[in-house]
Amino acid sequence: MIEIKTLLKVLVESQSIALMLSPTTVLTPEEDTDNSSNATAKVSENVKETPLVVLEEITHAFPENNYNEQYQQPPFEHQLCDFTGNNTIMERNFKSKGDKMMSKKYVLDGYNQLYDAASDGDWEKASQFFQNDPQAIREVITEELETPLCIAVRKNHVVFIEEIVRLMPPEYGNLKAAEMMVIKNQKLTQIRNRDGRVPLAYALAYTTGAQKEIVEYLYSVTRDEDPSPFLGHDGASLLCDAIDHEFYDIASSLVHRFPGLVSTKSKWSKQYGLEILLGNPSTFLSGAKLTWWQNCMYSLIQVDIDAAHGNDSQLYDKNSLEIDEGTESDEENPSPSIMRADIEDAGNSLKSSRGIKENEDDLSDGSKVPLSTSKDSSIIKSISILFMPYLMRVPHFERLYKKKLLDKQALTMVQNMLEQLGKTMNREEIAEFFDSSTAIKMAIKHGFTEFIVATLEKFSYLICQEMGGLTMAQMAVQERNDTILNYLCETADIMGGKIRLYSKEDKSYNTLLHYAAKLAPLAKLNLVSGAALQMQRELQWFNGVESILLKNKRFRPNRNGDTAQSIFTEEHKDLVVKGEKWMKDTSGSCMLVAALIATVAFAAAFTIPGGNISDSNSSKNGTPVFLETTSFMVFAVADALALFSSITSVLMFLALYTSRYAEEEFHTSLPRKLVIGLGTLFISMATILVAFSASLSIVLEDRCVWAPIPMALFSCVPVLLFVLLQLPLFVEIVRSAYWGSLFSKHRYVQPRVDQYNGTKKNN
Repeated sequence: MIEIKTLLKVLVESQSIALMLSPTTVLTPEEDTDNSSNATAKVSENVKETPLVVLEEITHAFPENNYNEQYQQPPFEHQLCDFTGNNTIMERNFKSKGDKMMSKKYVLDGYNQLYDAASDGDWEKASQFFQNDPQAIREVITEELETPLCIAVRKNHVVFIEEIVRLMPPEYGNLKAAEMMVIKNQKLTQIRNRDGRVPLAYALAYTTGAQKEIVEYLYSVTRDEDPSPFLGHDGASLLCDAIDHEFYDIASSLVHRFPGLVSTKSKWSKQYGLEILLGNPSTFLSGAKLTWWQNCMYSLIQVDIDAAHGNDSQLYDKNSLEIDEGTESDEENPSPSIMRADIEDAGNSLKSSRGIKENEDDLSDGSKVPLSTSKDSSIIKSISILFMPYLMRVPHFERLYKKKLLDKQALTMVQNMLEQLGKTMNREEIAEFFDSSTAIKMAIKHGFTEFIVATLEKFSYLICQEMGGLTMAQMAVQERNDTILNYLCETADIMGGKIRLYSKEDKSYNTLLHYAAKLAPLAKLNLVSGAALQMQRELQWFNGVESILLKNKRFRPNRNGDTAQSIFTEEHKDLVVKGEKWMKDTSGSCMLVAALIATVAFAAAFTIPGGNISDSNSSKNGTPVFLETTSFMVFAVADALALFSSITSVLMFLALYTSRYAEEEFHTSLPRKLVIGLGTLFISMATILVAFSASLSIVLEDRCVWAPIPMALFSCVPVLLFVLLQLPLFVEIVRSAYWGSLFSKHRYVQPRVDQYNGTKKNN
């Protein structure tokens, strides 16, 4: 009887579900290094420490009086061979050989040493063999199709079995061992360890992506029995762990079956499922940092959530039939096949209940953007599906495909969770839930516009609700998320609560402008290059928020008597100093380059290529020799442009260097001077290269007709380098200097009373 219990422990101890499939205590890594006798003694001691109720369940699964009759051959011999991964040996059954030692003539060539080690339980000898031939750990070494593990089991060498199971790769053994245990005793899935975790909970907590199959299998066979692992904080822990490991199909099924889990905190992390989901910055597309070409590829990808779920759910049909045979399913404890169907349907339950159209489930760049009309959508989908096999060969395309699949699953699950909240709670309870949760704040922090849109579509009254002491608008201003704030303004305008949204004050009488006056978070600040441009962005936020407020709110002090403007000055005084230093360093370096170009261009104007005509008797005396050629005209125009643009650049950078750098100058004055200076510097560099190429062409064109071609190519190199290195900064400065106004379309316009008829009109 003890050997069966010990074998149960050893089989399941190999991977992350080991602690849960076996009710006994697991050996620590330090105990694994002990000798064979000590390890065997510890295993037996652990079995003695097993709780009485667990021993009774295992005794029920393996009756003492039937042991000799039913298990004359070593237990689980056939299943353990499957456990090693040799699928071909499943076609044959082992014949019991009792305690007789197999004759050496049955051992395959080259495996005599390994066979002796497995028969004698000599793990040290076997480990040396495995070092030379690692694949032998799962190879058949006898004519009876036995593996080293099968031989060790037949000989009941517990320590040898334990060590060889630990050494096996993760893809072998987990699923087979779990299936064998559950088939022998279906109650094993309900047994809890000392932490109160059932096997499914332990597998979810410590699993990896490669072990998803066993998680799905355990989910399909774990029953909703008292005490149910799917209810209360235990069920919430299952939901949080499933979301944390991106098993969104299982999480959606849990939410669909047990709606109360959405509003229950995890036993271990003390968080809601929504908080776990929104804690990952790359959960949705709006939080992912994709390049422009990745965004293009992302938009072309077509994913089918139903097909993805369907493929995963077909893995365990055969095992489910074996487990369910002879049992009846009920509503509280559905069969594994029903549970898997529930996983497939969970993703579609929300769409069917709310009537969401298929072409409206994508959110990109902070707004809901339908893919196209139904006709165009079908054409795009057909083309994408047609070229999908070829696109999958493109590097990184498979990663983007998985990304989009997870994005759609996450969005569907969010909509499902919000739907369940609406069904199980009233308005006050929902407001209290979001007040106690950090979900909204985390969504705004990471820029998850998809979540904010889905939440306000379901619970529109939350737009002015305080959550954690702040409204959504105050959080958006604090986190410097203009996309979400624009969406909130548009939504409030439609609802007719625009003034209320802007005028909301917190308990300290801080207006929306007070939050804009505070220094932005460092992560948001570093998205802008250079301290001067960071200061400009902060001024744009302050002025933009100020423009949407009522005039009587713009200068209102808070409880401490501080106005928004005074807070802004105090918070940004260090950034002003850094911005001044950055601007002076940049302008000084660029001014030096512009001055060098101006010097060269000025000197080139008086040392023209080919020289001048020196014939005092000629009317053309002193004129350039190549004045009538096209190359000379190109040289003259390019040299003049280089001189004028470089001098202009010097003047602009000199103006920057001598500016007083007041706070308000960072908004428009300084950035525009920087734009003009950099632009003219680029023109001067390009034209001086053109002038040089034209001059060299004039000198060499009689001797080398092909000379202009390589000169033109080589002259493009520094221009391209300048474009690649400086163009991104230049474009960013231009955009912020001339198109940097925020919330202009939401600007508040003071109404006036018409002097003739007394009616109110807008300015």
